[in-house]
Amino acid sequence: MKLHIGSWRMGLLSVVLPLVVGMGSTASETPTNKTPEKPKAVATKPGPVLKPGNPTAHGLRGTDLEALRTILQKAVDDKTVPGISLLLAHKGEVVFKEAFGDLKVDRPARLASDSKPISATAVMVVVDRGKMRLDDPLTKFIPEFKATKVEKATVRQLLCHGAGIGDEFAGGWPRANTLAEFAAAVATQGKLQAPGQYRYSTVGIDLACRCAEKAAAKPFEELLREYVCEPLEMKHTSFARGGDAKAVSKEARERGEGRYVSGGGGLSASLEDMAAFYQMHLNGGRYGDKQILSRKLVTEMHRNQVAVSRGASYGLGFGLFGPTRDGVSRIFQHGGAFGTYCWADENRQLVAIFFSQAGLPKAGPVLKAVQKKVYEIVPATR
Repeated sequence: MKLHIGSWRMGLLSVVLPLVVGMGSTASETPTNKTPEKPKAVATKPGPVLKPGNPTAHGLRGTDLEALRTILQKAVDDKTVPGISLLLAHKGEVVFKEAFGDLKVDRPARLASDSKPISATAVMVVVDRGKMRLDDPLTKFIPEFKATKVEKATVRQLLCHGAGIGDEFAGGWPRANTLAEFAAAVATQGKLQAPGQYRYSTVGIDLACRCAEKAAAKPFEELLREYVCEPLEMKHTSFARGGDAKAVSKEARERGEGRYVSGGGGLSASLEDMAAFYQMHLNGGRYGDKQILSRKLVTEMHRNQVAVSRGASYGLGFGLFGPTRDGVSRIFQHGGAFGTYCWADENRQLVAIFFSQAGLPKAGPVLKAVQKKVYEIVPATR
């Protein structure tokens, strides 16, 4: 197994991405913005719902798990991080869930950029329901961007960091109480450039959330709760900060506008919440008997949309790594500036949720050691 270190700007910094030996590289792949043909209809069956599992039944020995505990405990004992937690699920069963130091297994952690895949999924449900298209222009929903450098940017480009919108503002982060006010402020105060090139952007995801809010005529915070959190029973996932909901005017509420929340970086969640979310994506959008998002659009989220570096690319809300099949990655992931990192690997039917709150520069070496051990002990299944 090789480990690849990729540079993810604005809160992701240097994080470790897993690469399985013998799978090759995606360097020769050409990113595509074309929507794939609709897959043939198949009989639907319930997708795995996470449940406790017996590690031994999954080929994990006691010594394997103890090696993981040693890595995590040592990071706390050495004061590399004040707290750390890890959940591993294999073939739909949780085989490891432990916390060390000042983190607890059931305590929500701040996700920062790990919010992006969750928010992007809520946006995609709006697309799935026919209220918006991926290639709709940004200006259809946020007309303030007309006559700007990014007026031709699309919802797709917002979700894959290709819209030309950065996170820099000459006068500091805009003050706004609603998502609509924030979007309008970005149009006049943001640093914009022609779309088409990868430019990591929390603001871009926030704008995609505003597009979904406008298309569905419902506050994005409600869309996220209704479309993703409630059906997945993500009871500990929420926006801890944002605008004042009580201060949103009656007129704005009647237009379906809600308080400002950052879909690109404002969520908190628990280990189990994140594991359920990644398992749903591993299941092709299904969780139990609930189809959260169509398999077609789940596949599109995992499709290479824009190249980042050799072997790494970005999909719609997800970082992607490793070889692809028809441009679709089997390893999808994201990290957050506070020191969280989550990934799923279809080849191993693996979901891994790594939490610290010490920042990625400090947590990165621990994450690297954890990933190395995980890939030594969890076998490939396909």
